[in-house]
Amino acid sequence: MKVLPKIVQVLELFSNGDTLPFAEIVKRTRLTRSNAAHILSALCENQLLAKSSFGHYCVGRKLYELTGGYCRQNILNMLAQRSADRIATELGELGVVVACWQAQRITLAKVQPESMVQLSIADRWFEKSGWYRLSSGRLLLALQDDLTVKTIIDHVGLPSPAEWPEAFTREKLQCEIAAIRQQRFAAVMRENSRLTSLAVPVKDAAGQESLCVSTVYITGRKKESDDEIRAVLEDIAGELHEQICFHNIVIQNISYLTTNPKH
Repeated sequence: MKVLPKIVQVLELFSNGDTLPFAEIVKRTRLTRSNAAHILSALCENQLLAKSSFGHYCVGRKLYELTGGYCRQNILNMLAQRSADRIATELGELGVVVACWQAQRITLAKVQPESMVQLSIADRWFEKSGWYRLSSGRLLLALQDDLTVKTIIDHVGLPSPAEWPEAFTREKLQCEIAAIRQQRFAAVMRENSRLTSLAVPVKDAAGQESLCVSTVYITGRKKESDDEIRAVLEDIAGELHEQICFHNIVIQNISYLTTNPKH
């Protein structure tokens, strides 16, 4: 039984959903390399941990099951926070990660640089309005299957002319959804064209576009063009997708997902 405390010590390193290389695990646990290798091998064999092709370790499938899905949610929130942080750092603007879960629009992370306080209006809208006023809402709505789209519209109603001027009838809304599906991103000019809201999709481990990363910035103020800003978002979205696949996260398989209380 002397090995049990060492096993617990190793598993505790992954309580926040971290992905760790072998050297970092040895450093934090102060185990010998041989002991650490033996324990990690046993944990991976029993699917409590998983090892990637490049040698990093993360929570395994059986540990996901034993934690009832909460671990999966925590990892998703952590990854979303990292992506929002990266948007705020690289663009110096609001960074937001949003998911569509069970026909709900869920804000997983939001990071706003202190110098951009005036953009706090970007996520102050109620849930119903968020589907139509925000680029993240429009994009996520458009990328769902037709049944989910109908469920959302039945719940929130059609957009008003103020929320989405080009889509306030069912026919116009269907045309807008078709256009967004084709272009694979959403851009919205808001507040009398003073703000630009831009969102790009993120696929989960099942290949479903159930998430998106987005930003909001003062129209025309950025030295980068809209295309360059979108390229940064797409790079961040790609990295988030890789991490989601590594952790085998499927949004609709998460049993419970709520808006981050910080936002």
